[in-house]
Amino acid sequence: MRYCVLGLALAAASGAVVAQDQPSAWSLFEAEGGRNGASVNSADGSRLVIKCDKPGRREVHAMVMPADGKLAAPTTRPIARAITFRFDEGAPKTESWGFYETYAIAQGKTSDRALARFVNGLRGSSKVRMRFDTGIGPDVEADFDVTGSTEAIARVYEICKDTPPT
Repeated sequence: MRYCVLGLALAAASGAVVAQDQPSAWSLFEAEGGRNGASVNSADGSRLVIKCDKPGRREVHAMVMPADGKLAAPTTRPIARAITFRFDEGAPKTESWGFYETYAIAQGKTSDRALARFVNGLRGSSKVRMRFDTGIGPDVEADFDVTGSTEAIARVYEICKDTPPT
């Protein structure tokens, strides 16, 4: 897998300008087979990823992998649970995402607009605080610096040949 600093990739690939005083917190990745996306790590090691496993319409999805928290009992099918987001200093918003044992996912393949609302809230934000209602123990929290999210999201949807939500 090839990792690039998103700011450099954007400048080279799309001509986008990234402010020098606010470098992007995101890393862009592209792999053979079409697994492409962008990720950001929190100070505690949690990871937020926006990606596709193959290019195409409605293939982009978001995943969060908390560093130290089990989100659900082991399962092959996701369990719908509440996840609460707070973008910058805005009001908290709660959505239902699919929880697996070690990660939560919002997919763009269904008519559910949870992914679209998350992506739209993320655009232009500099931080996001997330709380996962595990239903099996204490809530799990993760905080991310998402500076550069607008450019990262645009690039992911571009390389995944998907249409960004409006």
